[in-house]
Order: sequence, then C-alpha cells, then structure tokens
Amino acid sequence: LKVYFKNHPITSLILLANLIMAIIVLIDGNFSIESLVKYGALNPILVTQFNEYHRLVTVMFLHGSIIHFLMNSIALYYLGGQMESILGPKKYILLYFVSGIGSSILVVLLGAETQVTVGASGAIFGILGGMLILTYTRSRWFNERAIRSIRQMVLINLVITFLIPNISVAGHIGGLATGIILFYFIT
Repeated sequence: LKVYFKNHPITSLILLANLIMAIIVLIDGNFSIESLVKYGALNPILVTQFNEYHRLVTVMFLHGSIIHFLMNSIALYYLGGQMESILGPKKYILLYFVSGIGSSILVVLLGAETQVTVGASGAIFGILGGMLILTYTRSRWFNERAIRSIRQMVLINLVITFLIPNISVAGHIGGLATGIILFYFIT
C-alpha cells in the first residue's frame, strides 16, 4: 500500500475519498437516494434550476452500493494507477476531473431532469479514452496483445453501458469523449 501511494498519490487520494464517502453514505442512509442527494449526487434539476454546480464534481465520489463502489475502485486502482504513471500527477488529475465533469455535463444535458446519478465511471471512462488514444498515438509503447486488450476493454465497457439497465449512458459516453478529446491536448 505504501509503495502504491508513493507511485500513485492522486489515484490513492481519490480512492480514499471514495472510500470515506461510501462509509458515510452507508452509515447515514444505506445508499438511499435521499442520502446520496444529500451528499452531492448529480440530479440535473438541482443543477439547472438551483445552480448546485458542485454536484458536477461531488458525483464522482459517490456510489450507489458497495458493489458499485468496489467495481469502480478496482477499475480506478488498475487503470488510474497506470495512467497516473504515464501522465504524471498533474496531467492525470486534469484528465480525471475534466473527464468526470464532461460526463456530468452530458448527464445534465441529456439525462432525465429528476434522475439521480452517482459514480466515478465517467472519470474512469475518460481514463479509458486516454488509454485508447495511446494505442494509436503511442502504439510502440505496447505489444500487439496489449493494444488488442485495451481496445477490447473499451468496446466491452461500451457494450455493457448499453446493455445493463441503470447505467448512465450519457455519463459513460460523456467521460469517454471528454477523455479522448482532452488527451490530445495534454500529451
């Protein structure tokens, strides 16, 4: 853990913040909608009509269940750690948060007004977008198998996004698109 934190300080801090918020939401309301909204879940109407713009960011630290938290944490641990090593902390934090905000904005623009959305998935999809771009712009960094694996991982996650109910399609697509676009400017 100490070595991971030393090599991936930003990812470690994001994981810790997500863990703290998962514990708070679990204790306060067992991941109820009310508890999630109380702590900053994204609800488009609260952003557009009540100017609660902080929700565009706070949504990234909340999850709808222990399973949701664990799945995003595992993805962030591996993908985020790897991307932080590639980009360095400053560019990585920019990619993570701008992708997450891009995800949130698309949810506000395209989502149902009263739909409550939570999760780090938009930011994680931004990391995936960056990884995808690397397979084209820095293909010499990877062997053929790694390139195929990264591209398949992106494709599988997109398919899952459209097939499984209660996944924020706008959030995932918004994060992926933002990550892809932003990656051109920071690398």
